[in-house]
Amino acid sequence: MKKRSLLFMLGTVMMVSLAGCSSGGSKPAETPAKTEAAKTEAAKTEAAKGEESKTEAAKAEGNQAEAGGDSAGAFKPTKDVNFVVGFDAGGSADIPARIVAKYMSQYAGVNITVSNVVGSSGRVAANQVRSTDPDGYTLLHVPVGYYMQAALGNADFTYEDFEPVTMWCDSWVGLVVRADAPYSTYEEFIAAAKENPGTIKVGSVSGTLPQLATLAIVDKEGVEFNMVDIGSNNKATELLGKRIDAYIDGVGQFKQYVDSGDFKCLMAFAHENTEIPGYEGLPSAESLGYTDFDYLLQSFGMWAPKGTDPAAVEYYADLVKQAAENPDCIAELNALGYGARFDTPADYAKNCENVLEGTKKAVQGLLQ
Repeated sequence: MKKRSLLFMLGTVMMVSLAGCSSGGSKPAETPAKTEAAKTEAAKTEAAKGEESKTEAAKAEGNQAEAGGDSAGAFKPTKDVNFVVGFDAGGSADIPARIVAKYMSQYAGVNITVSNVVGSSGRVAANQVRSTDPDGYTLLHVPVGYYMQAALGNADFTYEDFEPVTMWCDSWVGLVVRADAPYSTYEEFIAAAKENPGTIKVGSVSGTLPQLATLAIVDKEGVEFNMVDIGSNNKATELLGKRIDAYIDGVGQFKQYVDSGDFKCLMAFAHENTEIPGYEGLPSAESLGYTDFDYLLQSFGMWAPKGTDPAAVEYYADLVKQAAENPDCIAELNALGYGARFDTPADYAKNCENVLEGTKKAVQGLLQ
């Protein structure tokens, strides 16, 4: 099998006004003692007012921080925020986005509204956000597929064309087969592939992360699969109908079939100390001898249009942090096979750089 052909399939000041009052009649002249006493009393009154103002301001600042994090004083949205997802509603990218957006909205005090802009594997959405006014009211859902598309030359943008905000959800891709498959472990699956080169049909979609993960197995194990490009067809349906023998996808996307007993997951591209919700004890890629596979981790990120106020970037990252620490949000994500996640904007920007470089390196290596 030629590796090149495989890849081809691939954002108080309180004003106090003091008014003087006058009287139409004349007043007796005040004695110096009375005048001095009046001045002293007035000074005390003004001091008390000043302290009261400081207390109220502190309360207001505390309320803002509680609602929107440490950066709330610098930026706080006053209208709904558009969180653009480049894939269909109800899909593996959309569902966790709606969960996290719901909890972000609770802390923001405005709605973080998910909108689906579908086309070209998410590139239509990315280009729409890239051309949007960087006013702090638009966010982009970032799948790891963007890095692969850039590495393959299919996307004309990278993270450098946006403002990286944070990572907001962990996901992983795993290898799944039917429950009645003759192999129950990853090792048995690889042994069968070696004994019968080119006969195991592995479904994939060209230019996606799962396809690159499939090629990583081919490269590491020295096996040959019958790679079946299933296009827009549902992978689970293809496997249930026995038109393919296996496929790689996000573990959250096929979890219902594993839970129902129709499928079994043989491994996931994850580090050895990773606990994947709902897949306790599942062999990790690292435990199976894989190295340098961070480019295959399917965590979801968030970008804002280039030029977005750094205070807005910090604000939204802090909203995600609060959501990621909320037990209810964690439980909702875990129930679907996802993990809550938060990175600082600086750490996330470095992560974007590393993943892009790792993906480019992997693609180049598979082309050699």
